[in-house]
Amino acid sequence: MLSVRYDSRRCLKWTGIFVLLLTAVLPLWGMEHPARIFFGDAKHPVVSGEAWLIANRWSRYQAVLVGTIREGKFEQRKNIEFPQYWEQAFDYKLLLAVSDGQVEAPSSFETDNAYTFNFASGADPWPEYLKQYKIIYLSPPIPKDNLGKDWETALKGLGHLAGDELVLPRPSQRTIRFLYPDGKPLAGTEVWVSLYGSSENHCGVAVGIRLGEFVTNADGEIKVIAPDSALVFGLPRGPGDFKEVAGGPTGTAIVGGDDLIVGSEQNITVKRLWTLPEHDYVLKLRTAENQPIAHAHLEGCWIDPPGCVVPSCQPIRVPEDGPLHPPESDGAGAMGFRHGDLRQLESITIIDAHGDKRSLTKSEMRELLTTYRLNLVW
Repeated sequence: MLSVRYDSRRCLKWTGIFVLLLTAVLPLWGMEHPARIFFGDAKHPVVSGEAWLIANRWSRYQAVLVGTIREGKFEQRKNIEFPQYWEQAFDYKLLLAVSDGQVEAPSSFETDNAYTFNFASGADPWPEYLKQYKIIYLSPPIPKDNLGKDWETALKGLGHLAGDELVLPRPSQRTIRFLYPDGKPLAGTEVWVSLYGSSENHCGVAVGIRLGEFVTNADGEIKVIAPDSALVFGLPRGPGDFKEVAGGPTGTAIVGGDDLIVGSEQNITVKRLWTLPEHDYVLKLRTAENQPIAHAHLEGCWIDPPGCVVPSCQPIRVPEDGPLHPPESDGAGAMGFRHGDLRQLESITIIDAHGDKRSLTKSEMRELLTTYRLNLVW
């Protein structure tokens, strides 16, 4: 029979190694979130803070408090209950609000209004649940697979992790420059800046956490103190926001620009067609018998309607934001008006005094949109 010799010293050696490995690994297994959170460096613990998990649903942005910070120590809430329809979110985000002073405990653990609309004129720029805080971090989207319940990973991604301590970077100065396609700066223009939250709503309007209002300098620049999060911009008092794309009757169409959303870069340049070119359009309308067509007006159908509440087709008005009384042809069948570039339109229809309609052909559309003149026989 084979016998095995027992060596107590060797067993003790391996037992010691196992204990050391277990000691090193167990904290990592148990550390779902940082134990302590600091601001700027490891010498300045966050005095007060709140972590909120946001569900980006369709036109509804619910948030639930998942943790708090007191004197640097992070405390995860126990037995969190999520609101009804929480699973319907397109994605989730973690919002972390911090302060260097003491704040009152949150009065509620849920909110249905995690963001503010970037375009809402006169609206309170700061959601009610964040009133006690001035510094906000907003994570990149958290995939919907786990309903946002793996938010600890997003929390750790907001800063630098050293062991079980998270150091949040101080918000830094970010420079955004707004230019026309030819490089001309968009100077002297008011810009609203927000941390970007979501665009999942009926009008596809960007919502987020407002950081402030700025005015571009002579170089078209604004400088914003912000964390390394995605930003979205709004121009509340104009100019417009357009871009040229392939398509339309002339081969090059003009459509409204997408939301001005940028990433986390420190220096960003945004180029858009901020002002729509204007042209003087002249039409001469006559019948096949060479008689002038008086009191006719035009109706245009958009390639991309500017806004979710704008009809696909509507009368061409002058001024464009004026009353619903479009220009008409005179007694000689002539019609002239100044208007923003009509390459925004897919089609144009002439409507006479009797309500009869006649749509421009493709060749007539190209002629009107490129030469700004058209002699038409109906």
